[in-house]
Amino acid sequence: MKTKTQNFCKLVSVFIGIFAVSPAYASNWVQCGYLSQIDVNTCQILSFPSTKYEYAIAYTTNEPLPVLCSFWNVGARIYNKQPYIILSDDPPAGLTYGGFIFYRGTYASDDGTATCPSGQWRHKYWRLTQNNQILTDIYGGSGNGCFGNLPVYCRARKEASINNIFNFQQKRLPLLADSSQLKSNR
Repeated sequence: MKTKTQNFCKLVSVFIGIFAVSPAYASNWVQCGYLSQIDVNTCQILSFPSTKYEYAIAYTTNEPLPVLCSFWNVGARIYNKQPYIILSDDPPAGLTYGGFIFYRGTYASDDGTATCPSGQWRHKYWRLTQNNQILTDIYGGSGNGCFGNLPVYCRARKEASINNIFNFQQKRLPLLADSSQLKSNR
């Protein structure tokens, strides 16, 4: 007969397997369009909806970096999810974490059709300070202008649903002790 502790440990391992451990389901990145094809109102390439695809951009890197698109009052912003090393022309002098941001339809004075052709996105770099404040004052705050023909990469998202989680765990469930054995004898 198994102890209550052993049964509890098995139950905890199943919960960890269901809710904390997620196997890598990502597929390969493929070019699916260009920055100019991302709709500013939905922040997605219509033939590759963000509900089914994750987006990435390779900007100052060789590999695509996953990006996120956010809305705040007006316009859209596309930026790398994870910071990487920037301002590294002289590494012994210091390095900074940061990345890139493309924005369109915002109140920024350099945004809009007056500075960028229709469909193009404005670029800036961002960096983290020692206090985790985000600044865009790099290189005098000028950024690298307007972009439209920058490749965007996509990869299919793994459908995450309760049914898939339970189907994934179905092979483990028979290993659980009978639930009646988990009840307290108090």
